Amino acid sequence: MAEVKTLDAKKEAAFSFGKDEKKLITDPLLDNNPVTVQILGVCSALAVTTLVTKAIVMGIAVTLVTAFSNYFTALLRDYIPKQIRMIVQLVIIAFLVTVVELMLKAVNYPIWKDLSVFIGLIITNCILMGRLGSICHVQ
Repeated sequence: MAEVKTLDAKKEAAFSFGKDEKKLITDPLLDNNPVTVQILGVCSALAVTTLVTKAIVMGIAVTLVTAFSNYFTALLRDYIPKQIRMIVQLVIIAFLVTVVELMLKAVNYPIWKDLSVFIGLIITNCILMGRLGSICHVQ
């Protein structure tokens, strides 16, 4: 009979809410949150907090610019000297962001009006990702 009581006590202790469980909940929100820790893309994150459609449009725009800028940079990497590779990548990203912005303005003017300030900041995010990629490539 004493063994049954100790098993019940152990089961109750397993469901207690302690420091580890609190850290498990708060860690992704505060300490391991890329937006708050790295401050990368914070303006893009702020731009899309009001409507889901804005979030989807901004996500598609960032994905397209990042993917195509990496694609075009990879195509041209054999022809670009290493000294100016970052400048060429910046020109490619700026061109693609301009294309995305003009297409969005032509296709959906109200969303462009809301996101126009934040679309230009895609350049910053892509440059940071490209720079991190080049650092990883060297190491």
